[in-house]
Amino acid sequence: MDFYEKWLEYDFNPWILFDSNGKVLSLNQEAQFLLGDVSSREIFDLALTYANRSYGFKTTMVDLELGRYDFFGLMVGYEDNDAIAIRLYRKPTPRISDTSLENLTLHNIYTLIDLAISSSSINRKSGFTTSFDPAFPEIRMHPDAFVTLLTGMFQCYSDEEPVRVELSLKTGETLKFRDRRYPIYKITVSGKRLDQCPVKQLGEIAKELNGYIIEKNDRLILEAPMITG
Repeated sequence: MDFYEKWLEYDFNPWILFDSNGKVLSLNQEAQFLLGDVSSREIFDLALTYANRSYGFKTTMVDLELGRYDFFGLMVGYEDNDAIAIRLYRKPTPRISDTSLENLTLHNIYTLIDLAISSSSINRKSGFTTSFDPAFPEIRMHPDAFVTLLTGMFQCYSDEEPVRVELSLKTGETLKFRDRRYPIYKITVSGKRLDQCPVKQLGEIAKELNGYIIEKNDRLILEAPMITG
């Protein structure tokens, strides 16, 4: 692999080369992660939609949500009728705050989620459904901020329908904190969103967990580093 091939392979942005029938001929590392969430046919159709009418390369700025990824644009290029390539430009991951590790203590994340759910279940017409990755270790965090944040996220949803809470590990990405990279855990909350939801204030609380809040349609997602040591 020469220098340019390595550059492409380790690019932050997914790149895929297709043949004329939509078969993947080549792709980089980030594209492999993307295709774990989205079908290659969907990406191929995007390439055809945004390609130049004649041969050449075309860049288009457009907001796209594909699987768990967000993009702000794409480039499509082809020089003949045999192959076409697409490169998707990822939105950058928000920076995290530099909270002192000395102020963080180890906690069982399942217990804290259960506590937030229990306190939020009082006087609700509908309850909660959960889906948890079963193999999480104890995580260093501010427990009060964590429970307060989840409770605030739950309040953004109507009690007419159950609220779904999912805990998972975000694959393929890490967060840099104090010159080390940590895996990212995700808590996704979904249901019938209310019009009034203090997302900005929730984001400020998330900073105490060295994380951030993402809005995706009816979902609120907390992403934060899984600091265990």
